[in-house]
Amino acid sequence: MASFYSSSDQNGFSLIEAVMVLAIIALLTAVAVPSLMSSKDAAEKAALVVSLRGMHTDQVAYHTTRNRYARLSELNEYSGSLYGQVNGSMLMRKNWIYLMTPTPTNATLKTRYQTLAYQMRAGRISSAYLIAQDGLVHTLIQ
Repeated sequence: MASFYSSSDQNGFSLIEAVMVLAIIALLTAVAVPSLMSSKDAAEKAALVVSLRGMHTDQVAYHTTRNRYARLSELNEYSGSLYGQVNGSMLMRKNWIYLMTPTPTNATLKTRYQTLAYQMRAGRISSAYLIAQDGLVHTLIQ
């Protein structure tokens, strides 16, 4: 008696074929996800550098009109709260924390300022950048 199904009549996938497809998908995912995550981190850092450069432009404008650089709260108010939310002497935006170092006085703000921006992950600083009155953004921790 001949078999009712022949190999050419078979519908669907065999178990081996299904496992192979899943293995290929898993391999592609293992390769793609870290690339996407590093791209996301790079985009966040690029946005931060743009923000720091914008802060510097506003610092120069503030200095021109008031003869001293601004504290972060003053700078944020001057820009219409563009840079985030003030929390004491810090400024917070998304997952970045901005802090002026050392704590500025009116006398030091006449000639200089330094703003540190850092990001915390898993209880440690994962990225840190610094900008000062020269307008150069320095990477401290990448």
